[in-house]
Amino acid sequence: MIEILGLTKAYGALPALNGITMTVPAGEMCVILGPSGAGKSTLLRCVNQLVAPSGGGVRVNGRAAPTNRAQLRELRAGIGMIFQHHNLVPRLSVLKNVLSGRLARLPLWSSVLQIFPREDIAIAMAALARVGLADRAEDRADRLSGGQQQRVGIARALAQQPQVILADEPVASLDPKTAQVVLNDLRAAAHELQIAVLCNLHQVDLARQFADRIVGIAAGQIVFDGPPADLDDAALARIYPELETQAA
Repeated sequence: MIEILGLTKAYGALPALNGITMTVPAGEMCVILGPSGAGKSTLLRCVNQLVAPSGGGVRVNGRAAPTNRAQLRELRAGIGMIFQHHNLVPRLSVLKNVLSGRLARLPLWSSVLQIFPREDIAIAMAALARVGLADRAEDRADRLSGGQQQRVGIARALAQQPQVILADEPVASLDPKTAQVVLNDLRAAAHELQIAVLCNLHQVDLARQFADRIVGIAAGQIVFDGPPADLDDAALARIYPELETQAA
């Protein structure tokens, strides 16, 4: 579960988030929808403690903000991250890329020598099977298509066995058909594994198709929070005020 209460973030005099309050329970696919510069990426970075909030609070799986490196490592071990760009190691096999999701739970020598326990290999293979790529486990990552590489990124996150997944524009560089496959994998993980998924998107049609809930952000504030069926023209005008201005 993700709990956000009164979250604010400013970069100098520039406000990025202004009083964000929301909860994402286990098993929910929550899509953050909004234009570029709305604060979507900053929100995810605050949740993962990649940037420190200016005010308010974030609790992940009941844990408050960490106060030391050990607590930060423990927090991030329970959070799977999926990025717009795959962030795979091209020369390594698909399986070894997925196994990197286990590193926070393994001793340092294991990653240095690339020797992994059988149990961790089984977990990684199960994650690959979930996204339909178990048969590509021994292939180099750079031999996969862009969509397949993004699905390896999902498998890597799942191999962490996280309670939370944060996905920052995970389909921005994919074609529409592949984007649907990737988002379907994310939604299935949320529902079947009871993972709280917080996913940034800018494509309204995909948000409506795959989200259990949509939170619209404009200028760092929540302007819509509800099921996809309630995302009408009035709500879209609040999320994308520039579109209303252009239409006028």
